[in-house]
Amino acid sequence: MKKEKLDLIYKALFHNGGRLVSRLQGRSDESLAAGKDWLQGLPQLTLEENSRADKIIALADRIASGVPEQRKVSSDQLFKPLADIFNVFKEEKQQRYQKFSILPDESKLSIASREESPINQLDYQRLLEELAESFNGLTLDEANLSVFFNIWQNFFSTLPLLPGDKELGDISLAEHSRLTAGFAVAIYDYLEESQQDHLLDDVSTFYESKSLLLASFDLSGIQDFIYNIASKGAAKQLKARSLYLDFMSEHIVDSLLEQLELSRANALYVGGGHAYFILANTEQTIGQLKEFEKAFNQFFLEHFQTGLYVAFGWKVFSAAEIMVDTYSGSDYLKNYREIYQGISRMISEKKLSRYDTASLRVLNQGGRSSERECAICHSVEKIKTVHYGEDEEYDLCIVCQELSRFAKEIDSDYFQVASDGQSGLPIGPGAVLKAVKKEDIGKDPGKLYVKNKWSDDTVATPVFVGNYNFIKDDGTKAEIYDYAGLSRDSQTKQGIKRLAVVRLDVDDLGAAFMAGFTSQKHGRFSTFARSAIFSQKMSLFFKYYIHQFAQGKRLTVIYAGGDDVFALGSWQDIIAFTVEFRQQFLRWTNGKLTLSAGIGLYPDKTPIHLMAQDSGDLEEAAKSNGKDSITLFERNFTFKFDQFIEGVYQSKLVQLRKYFKSQDERGKAFIYRLIELLRAYDKLNTARLAYLLARLEDAASKEEKEKFKEFKNIFWAWYTGGEQERQEAEMALLLYIYEIRKD
Repeated sequence: MKKEKLDLIYKALFHNGGRLVSRLQGRSDESLAAGKDWLQGLPQLTLEENSRADKIIALADRIASGVPEQRKVSSDQLFKPLADIFNVFKEEKQQRYQKFSILPDESKLSIASREESPINQLDYQRLLEELAESFNGLTLDEANLSVFFNIWQNFFSTLPLLPGDKELGDISLAEHSRLTAGFAVAIYDYLEESQQDHLLDDVSTFYESKSLLLASFDLSGIQDFIYNIASKGAAKQLKARSLYLDFMSEHIVDSLLEQLELSRANALYVGGGHAYFILANTEQTIGQLKEFEKAFNQFFLEHFQTGLYVAFGWKVFSAAEIMVDTYSGSDYLKNYREIYQGISRMISEKKLSRYDTASLRVLNQGGRSSERECAICHSVEKIKTVHYGEDEEYDLCIVCQELSRFAKEIDSDYFQVASDGQSGLPIGPGAVLKAVKKEDIGKDPGKLYVKNKWSDDTVATPVFVGNYNFIKDDGTKAEIYDYAGLSRDSQTKQGIKRLAVVRLDVDDLGAAFMAGFTSQKHGRFSTFARSAIFSQKMSLFFKYYIHQFAQGKRLTVIYAGGDDVFALGSWQDIIAFTVEFRQQFLRWTNGKLTLSAGIGLYPDKTPIHLMAQDSGDLEEAAKSNGKDSITLFERNFTFKFDQFIEGVYQSKLVQLRKYFKSQDERGKAFIYRLIELLRAYDKLNTARLAYLLARLEDAASKEEKEKFKEFKNIFWAWYTGGEQERQEAEMALLLYIYEIRKD
């Protein structure tokens, strides 16, 4: 990267430092010059004065904020905390705020509250002191960019750009600084190619120029790549495949940015096989996008045939189109939507016609010389017999061979993408992925990543991965085939020997991403900054905070994307996990987003791809119930989430446990009879139930009679209370039967 461009990124990051100093001093003018004065006390961070760079950054700062003019904070709002971004998402509700914290404990989910705890001058003083300490030993070079981005995230993620401002009070200083750097470099690249520096002195004309490009990619084939594998080796490879695809998206992002001489500041968001980039509208940029896309799809064809495919889309736009005060509300919203919709159309068109004639010819010739296929993924390309010990041997393709090795390394903290001259798992054109030990970092060149760590003393880029795995009493990780046995009580041997799979995802997330911030103030809250923050927060909830909800439960998270989860484990803990995940998600989004889930129950020998397909069908059944629903075991057991939690899980099932825990084997037969009557509800069976309950009450001992009478009244109310009550009662009885069975 050119030094001029690198310096521009660092100057943009530090641009808003004056806001911190002004707040420390109790000044509402937010003097940017104050930040430069503060930096003079840190000589290792000195940057040369550059008036051209200052003009570019001033433009970028305004574009990143989404408002064309500099705004000042009101003196009475100076110490307001960061507003919750969900305040302006969908319908308006009571305002919530994030609690300020330096180096926040990100291991615990921080849910915004109505409490408005101010950020006082002492907080700002402590922040600046600790910030200066974090800079010790750092220099402003390219290798340290990821370190500085991490510092900004750790120190400024709960600090508002403009405290108390309705339109900027929910944008963190961390995100705004990163976006400012991204826009600054995009403007720089545009001016370099167009040779129109005069636009820096004619701001209104620059705002109207088509200088910028929003680009995106979509990685297709993720679900099939993970789940559609043969049962041989599935347990060993499943999580490795999921982790591999997480790194695949990260590598696509970083290798594209490297090719364009950009940094992570230009990546709005990455996760779940998608990413968005802020780029310059230049012929060079568009040409490189096309070449990059072609090269990556050639790599996919060579290694996965048609299994994986990446489609890029982009849309040219002007700064004016994303600045809320430039157009009327309706025109602004129309322009903003058209940018994203244009990208979506381009990606969709590419997916419909993926391959040219030459690529199809190569595909049709593939595998002719081989009579074998990969035992795991069924590829017929470059097959080799691999021996595992004395008794096992598989025919495997190159990727599955390396995935088998990679599966042994997935618990590592550090991973590196290096040139393909080194050993490792192929991850892109001329690149391999491998785990590295901390003491070996720096021995080989390559891009370094650290897994599930917010801060680190290396130059690694953090990557968050939902990879929780239950640890058994013997200290080993539970495997897929263990969970059916783990569903049984180790002492009483009670509990049906089945494992469960849950698939869940957010309802209508695509529509929420496009229109979630359009409901209030005629769409004025639809900005790139909020789209980026929203996407990042969603990804963190699903990929990082998921460990908090899984902790201590007998389950394994196989895949967690930016909005969906696939996990398997003991059926009791899968249900508990799903309920907790949903309840926390509702709290976190202030009830403005919902999710749906399907839970399937299976013997331990069921092939993974069949479990994935069946639980996916159950998830679709839940979505067909008007969303915000859960389907358990079969389609007719579909409930609204609140109905299942309040009517079954925390109510009827609890009452059944309370009564039947003191019953003998006759109680189990009684339960099966009750289920039969529920399923065959009519007038005649209502009479049969009344007779059965009356007879059993008469036969009960004196000690049991009062307990049974209470149960009789409760169950009679369920039975005669309507179809919903009977459905809930049947589900509760089945769950209780599964808890006490000994097979």
